[in-house]
Order: sequence, then C-alpha cells, then structure tokens
Amino acid sequence: MGIITLVSYLVAKEGYTFAFTGATPQCSKCRFKRVCVDKLRPGHVYRIVRVLNIRNRCPVNEYVVTVEVEEALIEASIPKRLAVEGMIIDYRKVGCNMLKCKFSSICKPKLLPSTCKVKVVKVHGKLKCPKGLTLVKALVRVV
Repeated sequence: MGIITLVSYLVAKEGYTFAFTGATPQCSKCRFKRVCVDKLRPGHVYRIVRVLNIRNRCPVNEYVVTVEVEEALIEASIPKRLAVEGMIIDYRKVGCNMLKCKFSSICKPKLLPSTCKVKVVKVHGKLKCPKGLTLVKALVRVV
C-alpha cells in the first residue's frame, strides 16, 4: 500500500508524477496538514497510483483530492562506474551544454534536483553519448 495524501484537483489523475518541494506557510495552520504534506518528503518524487475522489477545500490549491501515491522511479543517466543495482550514490545531472542531444531528457531529468542521493534500482545499458562520456541509462529513486 502506498501513501494516502492530498493533491490539487487539477493534477489528481492516475500516473501523474510530481516532485514534492515542501509545505507553504499556509499549510502550518491547516487541519489537513498531517495527511497532506506531513507524509511527503521534500525533494522526493511521487506517482499517483489511485484517486479516491474525496474533495476538500484548500487555502493554497482551491480544492484538493485524496489520492494514493508511491515513490516514483526516474529514468536518468549515471556514470558507468556507479551503475550497480541497489547502490546509493550522490547523483549529479550531467554537465553538458548540448541542447539538441537525444539523451538530454535523461541526462537532465526535470523531476530530479541538480544534486541528490539516489538508489540505483535498475541499470538498462550504455548510452552512446555524442560527447564521449561513459554513461548508462538507469532507473533511480530519491533517498
């Protein structure tokens, strides 16, 4: 079973993935704070797995909907030397300035911060980096 939490009604759809950035100042006085923001960890990425369709008013998002989430896996490129399944690594986005590269979405995933600790869940194989970097494609989870 995942985590029961609240999200804006605008994004309450199965499969929606989001990075939790933290609570707002208005959240500290809200009666739903414990179920809404206290169960989520800032910097972590979550995917909605079930929508429960219970709506409540929210001072920040107008309405929120009760959902079940789980920590999401993110596709990212990592150095080959760190590509060991189960290993926790210090992740850094690839420092590359190529704008038209076909790997840019996994070298700089939007949902991951520039640096963070991640667990390597699955290694998929080597990337043919146009700059010659020794990278592999992997599924990672923020820890």
